[in-house]
Amino acid sequence: MIKFFRKIRQQMLTENKVSKYLVYAIGEIVLVVIGILIALQINNWNESRKSRVVEIELLKTIKTDLDRTLIDLKDDYEYHLESQKYGNRFKRFLLGEKMLEDSIFLHFSYLSQDRHFFPNSVGYESFKTSEMNIISNDTLRLEIAELYELTFPRIKEWDESNPRWDISMALHPYVNKHFIITDQLVENQISYSRYPEYKLILKSLDEIRNDNGLQIDLQETFQIRRRKINLNLTGIERIESVLSDINNELEKLISDN
Repeated sequence: MIKFFRKIRQQMLTENKVSKYLVYAIGEIVLVVIGILIALQINNWNESRKSRVVEIELLKTIKTDLDRTLIDLKDDYEYHLESQKYGNRFKRFLLGEKMLEDSIFLHFSYLSQDRHFFPNSVGYESFKTSEMNIISNDTLRLEIAELYELTFPRIKEWDESNPRWDISMALHPYVNKHFIITDQLVENQISYSRYPEYKLILKSLDEIRNDNGLQIDLQETFQIRRRKINLNLTGIERIESVLSDINNELEKLISDN
């Protein structure tokens, strides 16, 4: 092809057709430029397509992480609600309401247990180490970042294992103070279990009901649990919202790709 164009140029110069040669030369330059632009456009299209494939896979990974985190958070939310119910019953017991002896430690055990938040973040960690604009939707990119950098840390802050906000650590000392272990296995325990669990019973009804420190710490754990319930609910709503936007974006990207 190059030899063909060179032959035409030489023929025009030989025939002294300068004006036609100039027109031809300009046309040849235009064709070369157009060819380069087309090649660049094809290259850009290929690169854009590769980026979209990476974006789709990244969003799918983040979606999987959030699906799993949502299941765990909903489970924590329901657990805290149930524990709060046990706490309310135990509080009424301390105020004088009757309760079966076998139920006393059961209620205290449930109200004094806690849950800790561990979000799945494999996709988000990959996102942070890649180019930030790998997620082309600016709004979605910001939503995901806010979820992992603001919402989740707030939930984790109140779920860290420390005396200030850990319900189990706050109430555990009262197990040793007010309950004694028996030689009776807890119901549904397998007799040949390597780690049998034995029943605990109340030492003194009057002592536990007159323990002002327990009353105060119990009230504080109620407030902590209510805070955790509210944070869990906020997290659930935010995850569901972001998941909806991710699903919509994935549908768009897959159809365009």
